[in-house]
Parts: sequence; structure tokens; C-alpha cells
Amino acid sequence: MSRGQGFVVNGAYVSMTHPTTHYLQFLGIVPLAIGIAFYLTKTKKWPHFFSFQQNMSFKTRILFLSPLLLYLLIILIGNKGVHGSSIVDLVLILLTQTLVIAFIEEMVFRGFILNLLLAKSYKVAVLLSSFLFAFTHSLNMLSGQSVANTIFQILFAFVIGLVLALLIVNGQSIGVTIVFHGLNNLLQFTSPVEANDSLLINYTLLLFLSGYALYLWNRKSTLSVSHHQVSG
Repeated sequence: MSRGQGFVVNGAYVSMTHPTTHYLQFLGIVPLAIGIAFYLTKTKKWPHFFSFQQNMSFKTRILFLSPLLLYLLIILIGNKGVHGSSIVDLVLILLTQTLVIAFIEEMVFRGFILNLLLAKSYKVAVLLSSFLFAFTHSLNMLSGQSVANTIFQILFAFVIGLVLALLIVNGQSIGVTIVFHGLNNLLQFTSPVEANDSLLINYTLLLFLSGYALYLWNRKSTLSVSHHQVSG
């Protein structure tokens, strides 16, 4: 069973069985996370995925990634903080979402799949990896979620996938996308606000992320043209 298939099967299982605790939901894919870590260690590919491929000063990098920080801040304010039964529970959720869920999803979609498709072109790689990432969210319909909400989630996931994939092709470390992904999942998972009660914020964030994706796309296109001219 491939990495992608294993993740989808676990997602289908969770959607249909609704485990009672947060940690049981992802128990089935912990071996997958361990397997990916073992593969990266054995092949010595940690630096390939986790190094920054473009030199930037710390200040410049923070400015470059500031839209992600602003996005998380808006969600945090909308949620009125982070909510959980205890500090320990919140820490465990964060670790699960970052070291298991985000690590697997980012390595599969922004790591293995994106790198495989880059042989075609970065545009194909970004668009197709983002589409595949978004498609996995269609599994939410198995839990009885409405078609309208599922379609919006797929669209939202596609745009987030674009942003994260474009960050990678713009020379950022996959570690950045993993941390962002984990924090975003934490805020979504612990949110006391129902999705239908925050539609305006969700659509605003979608437009905001779309603008950031467009900036990253144009930046990569400009750098590619400049590199081609220099090479020529």
C-alpha cells in the first residue's frame, strides 16, 4: 500500500467510524509517519526536503512568510484563543497534528508528489499536487457533511495547497509548511465556532490566500524567466 493510499484509507475509516478520542483518530497512520521518517533517514534526504533552497536574511524570510502568520492570527482572534480541556491536551493535539498529520500530508503532497512532478514543470507540479491534496477532503462527505460545505472545503484545501506548494518551489523548507499545517489544524480542531457561523471570515481568508498564491506564482515565474535569460 502506497503512502497516499494509506492516508486515504485512514481518512475513510475516521469519517465512517468517528473514534471517540482525538488520538485514536490518527492511530492508524502513526506507522506511516514512522515509515516516512525512516525512509528519509535511510536515504539521507532530510536536508533535501528540510533545507532552505533560497538564501534570505531572517528578517526578509519573516516578511516573505508574514501572510501565513497573519492568516493564523486572524483565525486565533476569530476563535478567541485556543480552546481545550487542559494544557496537556492542547500540547498532545498540537504534537499529533504537527508530527503525524501535517508531517505525512506535507511529505506526501509537497514532498514526494511535488518533487516527482517537477520533472514535468513547476506549474504542473504545483497544480496537480494541490488538486490531489484537495481531493482527499471529499472524504468528509462520508461523515454526512453537506455537499456545499464539502465543495467549499475542497476549494479551500486547493488554495492552501497552492500556497504551500508555491512556497516550496520558491525555495522554502518543507519544515515551514509542516509547522503552518500543524498550527492551522490545531486552531481548526479546537475552534468553538461552527463553520457555518464564520462564512464571511472563511471567504475572506480564501480570497486572502488566493492573493498570496498569485504573488508566489508571479514571483516564481519572474525568477524562472530571469534564470532562463541568464542561462541563455
